[in-house]
Amino acid sequence: SGRVALLGAVLLCVWWRAAGERVRYAIPEELGRGSLVGPLARDLGLSADELPARKLLIVAGDEKQYFSLEENNGNLRVNDRIDRESICGAVSPCVLSLEAVVESPFDIFHVSVTIQDINDNAPQFDGELVTIEMIESTPPGTRFPLGSARDPDIGENSLQNYELTSNTLFSLLVRESPDGTKHAELVLENALDREKERNHNLVLTAVDGGDPVRSGTAQIKINVTDANDNPPVFTKEIYTVRLMENLIEGSLAFQVKATDNDEGTNAEITYSFSDTAKSIRQLFTLDPRTGDVKVTGPLDYEERKYYEVSVEGKDGGGLTAHAKVHIDIIDVNDNVPTLSLLPILNPIPEDSVPSTVVAVINVRDRDSEENGEVSCKMDGNLPFRLETSSENTYKLIIANALDREKVSAYNITITATDRGMPALSSSRELVLEVSDVNDNAPVFEEAAYSAYVAENNAAGALVLRVQARDADAGANGRVSYWLAGGSAGAAGAAPLVTFFTVDKESGEVRTAGPLDFEKKSKYIFILEARDGGGLVSHCKVQIEITDANDNAPEI
Repeated sequence: SGRVALLGAVLLCVWWRAAGERVRYAIPEELGRGSLVGPLARDLGLSADELPARKLLIVAGDEKQYFSLEENNGNLRVNDRIDRESICGAVSPCVLSLEAVVESPFDIFHVSVTIQDINDNAPQFDGELVTIEMIESTPPGTRFPLGSARDPDIGENSLQNYELTSNTLFSLLVRESPDGTKHAELVLENALDREKERNHNLVLTAVDGGDPVRSGTAQIKINVTDANDNPPVFTKEIYTVRLMENLIEGSLAFQVKATDNDEGTNAEITYSFSDTAKSIRQLFTLDPRTGDVKVTGPLDYEERKYYEVSVEGKDGGGLTAHAKVHIDIIDVNDNVPTLSLLPILNPIPEDSVPSTVVAVINVRDRDSEENGEVSCKMDGNLPFRLETSSENTYKLIIANALDREKVSAYNITITATDRGMPALSSSRELVLEVSDVNDNAPVFEEAAYSAYVAENNAAGALVLRVQARDADAGANGRVSYWLAGGSAGAAGAAPLVTFFTVDKESGEVRTAGPLDFEKKSKYIFILEARDGGGLVSHCKVQIEITDANDNAPEI
């Protein structure tokens, strides 16, 4: 069965590519870790042979890394549990976005993965028992709200209908709110007779449209009571409320009000929530006497933008009335933009040409409209610039030529700022190092060196020391010294190395053998300085031999 499920998952994976270099996939939620999303490298036109050089990477702005990339073939796979309901709630379509980045040459592809709903949730009522008090004189046609079940799935997999156990007194009416929520109402079809039957028990079933169908049930208990002529009446059938998301806990959110034309305890109204999810009851409290509703939990526009609350007013005789409250949450600029940095080229070769991409920056802001519109800037006067790649992605590009010998590393601060009032911002630092290129030849401290040496000096005597410096780093800046050539005497004379040597590390020139003023009084030759990258420079060396009284007169 596991192999069949995996095959089904693979068959459900869909991909297509549209203009603007966007790749789209669609997968069902709850695929196992390692499941194939799509052959991303292949869909981008990259062969297996190209992958090592192109260095395909993915960048996502989500805190969770839902996807991973296989190194050997560039397949996009599921990396973490993907629960559509927890990621997107009622929002459809549910889309996760990321960027695919390749090098040599650099390019960015926008990838979106649509998460398809599966029927993994059954409809569920907030309470297993609904109790209704009906006076015996209630006229046929009167309707009583039964509330609604909740199913976090969407589309056909969500709640589709309600069913009621067969009976002769009651029927079921299903109404749909503007937001698509389906509510069940009990309709009295025939007159009640308390003397015949004081209690009626029914079963309400909520069913979804999935395959297979899932369902949930609630027990309906109806108590028939003696006459209490007037039920409560709310001042509005639907209350519409707008609340700022940063409303302080304990603040008054709104008030509901109902009246009852009876007298005494039959006119005393008690308010309570009905058909309201537990999660909403944790955010609001309702004063049973005054109808005041206060905020008792954090309202977060980014988590939920709209709430629907049902309120019940019950008089002392047990008669009830119901009203709806539609609560719209207003966005406040309370989320700081976030940045994700992906260095593409670090260290950067100093001979990199302008327009080379060195990093990709992804920005996100969970707020909406202007509060969620983010712009990026780079601090300081640096040889880089930011360039927009897509709505949420920037490329950090070389703007001017780099010279490692002048600046070997850059500490770049990138700031993301939204358009809220007041604006919120956040910054990230990126350290980019510049790697050396052998673009400097060794330079001698002097163009020419000269020295005097007495004849008959012992071999190994220090004559002089040359020194050259190279601004490059590492092997490119490591200098060695060599005899390059020069005059050692007339044709057929001994080679220069029989008279002088140069230490390739220190540049010390020493005598290699005896020097004879009477044979040669001056040596002129060239020394070469060579760096590890093969660049060379030269200097001239002149050594004059001083005479010693080492010859007796001859007759």
